Amino acid sequence: MRRSLLAAAACAALLLALPATANAADLPAPAGTAPIAGSASGTGRPVLTGVRTGRHDGYDRAVFDFTGGTPGYRVAYGTLISQGRGDAVPVAGASTLVVTFDGMDTPALDLNRVYDPQLPALRQIRAGGYFEGRAGFGLGLNVHGGFRVLVLHDPDRIAVDVAQQGAPGCG
Repeated sequence: MRRSLLAAAACAALLLALPATANAADLPAPAGTAPIAGSASGTGRPVLTGVRTGRHDGYDRAVFDFTGGTPGYRVAYGTLISQGRGDAVPVAGASTLVVTFDGMDTPALDLNRVYDPQLPALRQIRAGGYFEGRAGFGLGLNVHGGFRVLVLHDPDRIAVDVAQQGAPGCG
């Protein structure tokens, strides 16, 4: 018993002394600007439960939280269009990165809320609504720069990273 406790204490001390590896802060700034699309994960219709943002070295991140997997998605520069009506939706910033989710259930959050994180690259997030399984969001950016999309699980989420001014691929 005593040997097991000593071994556990030694492991805990070693883990606390090790630097964190392979986390989001270790990623380089995104450089690509071509549209990115992906398929749904899971077997049901995912539900969007939250939107949040964060700042990292060289890039800002928008995270879309889901339950029940992740929907299909497409991310590209363009104009945010209102779902169901087809009207252009204004988004603050010099350029707009449009994030469209397809094959999802009715979102469990207020789509009228406008997010104003005022980060170095990410100025605003605005929803274009939800209609027949599809939702659209505009990421208002201070610059037209590189971006990437990460599909993450436990919990289910889709992260969109956008390069900050001065990062490679940011113009």
